Amino acid sequence: MKNSLFLLVISLIFLSCQQEEDNLIYIHADQAISTDFIGNGVQWSAYPHADTENAEWGKLMTDAKWDMNFKRLDYMQPKLFRVLDQANWRYLVGFDKKENPILNFDNPEVIAVEKILDYAQKNQITVLLGEWGTPYKMHDTDHGHSDKFTGANDPKWINIIAEYLDYLINTKGYTCIKYYNLVNEPNGDWASTKGDFNEWRDGVKMLSEVLKKKGMDKSITVAGPDAVTRYDNPESTYSGMGWVEESAKQIGECIGIYEIHDYTAHDFVKSGEFKLFHKKAADIAKKENKQIIFGELGFSRNGKKNQDRAKADPYSSEDSQMEVYDFSYGINMADAAIQSMNAGFSGSAAWALDDAMHTLGDLGKKNQLKRWGMWNSLGTEICNNPDDENMRPWFYSWSLLCRYFPTGSRIVETDSTGIEGLRLTASVLKDDMTIAIVNNSDKDNIIALSVPNSKSFKKFLYIDGERRLDADDFPKAIEQNLGEKEMKELKVPANSFVLLTTYKY
Repeated sequence: MKNSLFLLVISLIFLSCQQEEDNLIYIHADQAISTDFIGNGVQWSAYPHADTENAEWGKLMTDAKWDMNFKRLDYMQPKLFRVLDQANWRYLVGFDKKENPILNFDNPEVIAVEKILDYAQKNQITVLLGEWGTPYKMHDTDHGHSDKFTGANDPKWINIIAEYLDYLINTKGYTCIKYYNLVNEPNGDWASTKGDFNEWRDGVKMLSEVLKKKGMDKSITVAGPDAVTRYDNPESTYSGMGWVEESAKQIGECIGIYEIHDYTAHDFVKSGEFKLFHKKAADIAKKENKQIIFGELGFSRNGKKNQDRAKADPYSSEDSQMEVYDFSYGINMADAAIQSMNAGFSGSAAWALDDAMHTLGDLGKKNQLKRWGMWNSLGTEICNNPDDENMRPWFYSWSLLCRYFPTGSRIVETDSTGIEGLRLTASVLKDDMTIAIVNNSDKDNIIALSVPNSKSFKKFLYIDGERRLDADDFPKAIEQNLGEKEMKELKVPANSFVLLTTYKY
């Protein structure tokens, strides 16, 4: 009888241990989803309405305003900038009697762009540079010059781009500029290409050839197709995802990095469909042995509730995402980023850093801001509201996703949580590890993580009303030394983002 009781106790202990092991979520540090991760970052354009004395609003972006941005970015430590502009805003200053472009790289407008490039160079941030579209075909401020260039495949435009890049990379020494973006969202009916794949493709081929002739093809390559993959233009030959497929088939040798956009839907992200859909694009890039990034990532502005909020704000345009003021946007953006990393993406640039960068159609109307930012640098000057310059909630989660997923990391496989709305991703670089977890549901959860080797993590928690901040209002860890025991009993509250990291700054 005693022996039978002993065996029963041993069996119960074994079953209990087995159940605990079965419930563990393993981080498989030796199984890479992607390697040489570029990192997450932001879209940060120079301020065309406010960055020089010649701008529509004058030079409202003072040194103090730039310094405010730099200080916040110093905490965020973004790894990727997408910097788009227009030739005629910066270096294309006119035409001679033969209609040849007149270029000037030494002017206040170019110097304003160089403020961003200087910061990127100093902080080793990868820059994706580009132009919104063919000059004078994008905006109503073109002053009758729309016939000066025929399109994205006009050699005259391609040649001045190459001259600008030669100046920035070879003369100025900006090694941070790695990729070039020819036409924003060229599959869109709003693009200068109007969705004409052949026009865009031929322009990319021309640009690649010119860069090669100048000996610059080792310094900078083309990013593409820059398509909105979940948008299918009825006037375009190919679907949004088709643009990625055809780029690989027709001009794969010209593409240095694959790059797409998505202004996604809440349900699409919450359900996990976001990862499944975009993995199709990541798999195309992987087959080509290339990386892929989101050049713009955000959430759709088209819902009635959002549009009603934009109309109620005297300074917002219809091209605004008013949820940037809400705690929930930080959860949703973190969820999308986690799914992108697990799909094989090498980084995402959030749209956008700052409301003050753009107005609707870039016409310079002060009551038509594109509100998508983490703050509004000109909240006082434009909106008579100094509080609008404060960091918004989603800075918290996005800054952590930038700061603690360093360039060069491996994004590694993790077990599924098996819990609806609860997802995680992990990166490894040398002996350090970061784990990002999102609970995009209304239920509190406790999970058990199994991490290779014995590591001590610090923990950040983004939850409505309970974000811990330091004296500068930057994220502050709530715990410093989580060990194996705490990792096996990790609380992930409803509607929260948790970041665990071994990195010490």
